[in-house]
Amino acid sequence: MVEKNEKTKIKYRRLSSIYDLTAGSFLFSRIRRKEFELMQIQPNERILLVGIGTGLDIPFIPSYAEVVGVDMSLEMLSQAWSKSLGRNISLYEMNAEKLSFEKGSFDIVVLNLILSVVGNPYQTMREVFRVLKPTGSIWIAGKFIKTKVSLLRKVVSYITQAIGGANLSLSLQDLIKDLPLIISYEETHAMADIIQLKPKPNN
Repeated sequence: MVEKNEKTKIKYRRLSSIYDLTAGSFLFSRIRRKEFELMQIQPNERILLVGIGTGLDIPFIPSYAEVVGVDMSLEMLSQAWSKSLGRNISLYEMNAEKLSFEKGSFDIVVLNLILSVVGNPYQTMREVFRVLKPTGSIWIAGKFIKTKVSLLRKVVSYITQAIGGANLSLSLQDLIKDLPLIISYEETHAMADIIQLKPKPNN
């Protein structure tokens, strides 16, 4: 898993200058806008953006929000920094699989297009759950399988992993099966689905 993370860092070092042209396209921007509208972020809430990348989520977050963004790529973070000027946003070089935050630190954790590229998405979800407040929520934009992986999807996943590290054969249910989380909202889109997770009551 460490090896995959290092390879991903190298890939995104190369892709950082053109990343906004793809992940920042109209279709992805529309999904991000809808997702953050659904969040209904309140002034007193603290938001964690895991894998903030170049900061494409920032324009859709209310200016009053306290935001923390983490990413393994310094090249991506440098672009996120330029988008965060004048905002209450802190940026850190950090591995999503080992977050340096206290338990229950955040009201909302956002994982947009990140679970498919981290070395260990299972560990990432456990870390995200650890730093989430019991009353908080996790929001995800991504594509996951719900049935057996088709041959076509395996081929496409192989290609996307070779280009940018994205694994398109992940099951979200598998990622959270050992965690007290439930899917409280799900909205299907062609490029990436919008999913909200919440801690199960009385956990």
